[in-house]
Amino acid sequence: MNLLAIETATETCSVALSVNGDVIERFRHAPRQHAELLLPWVTQLMAETGIGFASLDAIAFSRGPGSFTSLRIGIGIVQGLAWASDRPVIPVSSLAATAQAAVSEGVKYALVALDARMDEVFTGTFEANDKGLMIPVDKEKVCRPEEVQAAEQPRLFGIGNGFDRYAALQALSGGLHGILPDIWPKASSVLQLAQDWLNSNEPLSAEQAQPVYLRDNVAKKEKDR
Repeated sequence: MNLLAIETATETCSVALSVNGDVIERFRHAPRQHAELLLPWVTQLMAETGIGFASLDAIAFSRGPGSFTSLRIGIGIVQGLAWASDRPVIPVSSLAATAQAAVSEGVKYALVALDARMDEVFTGTFEANDKGLMIPVDKEKVCRPEEVQAAEQPRLFGIGNGFDRYAALQALSGGLHGILPDIWPKASSVLQLAQDWLNSNEPLSAEQAQPVYLRDNVAKKEKDR
């Protein structure tokens, strides 16, 4: 299976390409540089592997929640590539992708909290299944840091930059096995979850590539500007 993945939900951005199980990736902490980095990276990865878009089974993308602007950039590029190449798309939660990125650190239970600005975080709890893939155990939400609650799990880790930026989340440390604030969603973790998604779902059309903001009122205000 050949899959391209694009991740732009936060201040990092990344592109990954899986060709018959071999994965190559570009990743950078690059606030406000998503638009200038993504397409060159896609071109580089396709050239390195020597495959064309017609050889892709689908294009996976981080659907959010996350930054309205960076999600709009990433999904706009995904839609453009998918339309131009007549490829289907696969949506993956950015919170799940963040949790998945922590698996390589030995994390099996993750409370993810990403800074949502406006004194709020995007959050959700995830558990690794027997295939090492993170699955949600509660509903994703946006809330104030002091409203986040840690599940009663002895090896639950706090994951994401919210733990670095909000004291209320740091106060949860007594109920957590550890905190890893420098774990970010990555296109390679989007790939892992997208491949599993295909086991029980049909890929979507390009026009069905839509972001999930959770904070719908902010998205509406941005669109109206």
